[in-house]
Amino acid sequence: MLESIPGKLFVIGVSLLISFIAYSSQLVLFLPAYGGWNSTSLIMLLPLNVLVVLVFYNYYLAVSTDPGRIPSGWEPPSSLVVSKEIPSEGITGPRYCKSCQVYKPPRSHHCRYCRRCVLKMDHHCPWINNCVGHDNYGHFIRFIIFADLACFYIISLLVGRVRAIMDALRHFQFDAEPTTVQIIFMVLNFVFAFIVLFCVGILTCYQLYCLSRNQSNVEAWERGKVEDLVRRGKIPPVNYPFDIGLYRNICEVLGTNPLFWLWPQKIQGDGLTFPVTPETDPRLPYYWPPRDPDDLRPSIFSSKYKRQQEIQRLLKEDPDAAKALEEDSEGYYDSGSFISDSDAEYSIDDEEEGMRHLMNHHLYDLSGTYIEHAGKASASKRYNRDISYEEGDSDSDSDSHEDTIPLYALASRKKSFPSSKED
Repeated sequence: MLESIPGKLFVIGVSLLISFIAYSSQLVLFLPAYGGWNSTSLIMLLPLNVLVVLVFYNYYLAVSTDPGRIPSGWEPPSSLVVSKEIPSEGITGPRYCKSCQVYKPPRSHHCRYCRRCVLKMDHHCPWINNCVGHDNYGHFIRFIIFADLACFYIISLLVGRVRAIMDALRHFQFDAEPTTVQIIFMVLNFVFAFIVLFCVGILTCYQLYCLSRNQSNVEAWERGKVEDLVRRGKIPPVNYPFDIGLYRNICEVLGTNPLFWLWPQKIQGDGLTFPVTPETDPRLPYYWPPRDPDDLRPSIFSSKYKRQQEIQRLLKEDPDAAKALEEDSEGYYDSGSFISDSDAEYSIDDEEEGMRHLMNHHLYDLSGTYIEHAGKASASKRYNRDISYEEGDSDSDSDSHEDTIPLYALASRKKSFPSSKED
């Protein structure tokens, strides 16, 4: 859905919405009420215009700043990565993106909208037509904070204006009654400002929660999945390595000086390495998050097999839908290693062939008689169905005789199993 809408339309729409709420309220409602520009209007509207400027500037930075690219030729330190997977603990080798054909630094993920890997990816935001990543995360946080403050300030001014009108009417000052145009703009500004404050306010609360824990939107999902694996006993307990304390978590994004946390500034660090909690295994950031051991075992019962089967089914029905599903499965949450995700190491055809081989060589029928491989010509080794039936069964259909074995025949019949030579 979002891919079909040009991203520039979202940016233009957001800019027009901000402009309408900020300037129509001043030009149509507040300035006439204050008698034009004077000391009173300056005191009341100057904070609003400062907030609007900060909203626009941080929005521009969030839109125009590249979220962070993986440097060409980057590879994880060979001494800090596991050289062999440990499926029982969910440990993989270095994370590798099959779409971009590059190794993934810690906290990096592939965005299927931008079609590339992003450093410390939080999410893809259509409203800024850009990914929120390492380099523009601070600008995005400041943008939504100032948007909330500006909308709250406008709503406060609107409520004050309505109260002033009601007080004037109670004192029979009918000249203070607003015009029809002012009433329409008052309703529109209040509705738009409230909707923006409500929606962006919820987003701001969640982003500040993630900021306090030093986790991105993707990592919040990963932490929940890892905690579920630990709770189910599938992997040993493991702590999230990047939560280094509330104050330091905020400094990682907004800067080291609290006085300038809300001032636009470039984020520190290169997006390739991050401080971790004490006593953390240095290899952990390079394979975080630990994966489900079932996904590391090549099995037809694994989620990987089911996902690839679903893609193959959709490919026959709708190639475009199958391509989108495949990109999504390798998208935001693709934390797989180069080893486990290699097509050469994992083949669905090999799995199916192996299962057929297993079923053909080790299957016993209900009577306990061993069935040889279907390709063998020695049909004489199959069990003999020539069983004498009682006269009472002589009226039965011949087909039912072939598919039916009396219980007394099973009890008296000797079971034949393959010898070790045949195995």
